[in-house]
Amino acid sequence: MLQDEKVKQQLIDTLYQGLIDEMNSAYQYIALAGKHGNGELKQAFLQYAQDELRHADRLMGILRDLGEEIQHLPIVQEDQEDVYLYLIEYMAKEESAVFYYEALEQLVAQPELQMLCRSMRGEEQMHLHQMRALYQKLKETAK
Repeated sequence: MLQDEKVKQQLIDTLYQGLIDEMNSAYQYIALAGKHGNGELKQAFLQYAQDELRHADRLMGILRDLGEEIQHLPIVQEDQEDVYLYLIEYMAKEESAVFYYEALEQLVAQPELQMLCRSMRGEEQMHLHQMRALYQKLKETAK
């Protein structure tokens, strides 16, 4: 395999992992909206799900542009009974997503893809900030 082909395959593998993570995140947020909270909390979870689906759509577009045909994506239902613990774990995943898009930006050579990665990283940072605020609000209302 040529060096350029190795780099392309590394990019494709990285994009697939990001796509799987975004799809799983959206699924988890939809499940959370169905299980927990009042109207405001449910709406926040549904908004996060929409954002993650938009990220997934962007990653699928890049993969299609690279000639990839999207096949089966494994989706996993996570335990969400303790919404506080789940939010803590998900904040860690959002931090990971911020790092993912930062690293992906370094892998792509095209300026438009680098800009897309910066944009998605910014959205993930915003999610992390919003999720921290949501967690604090939930803790305060539970007292």
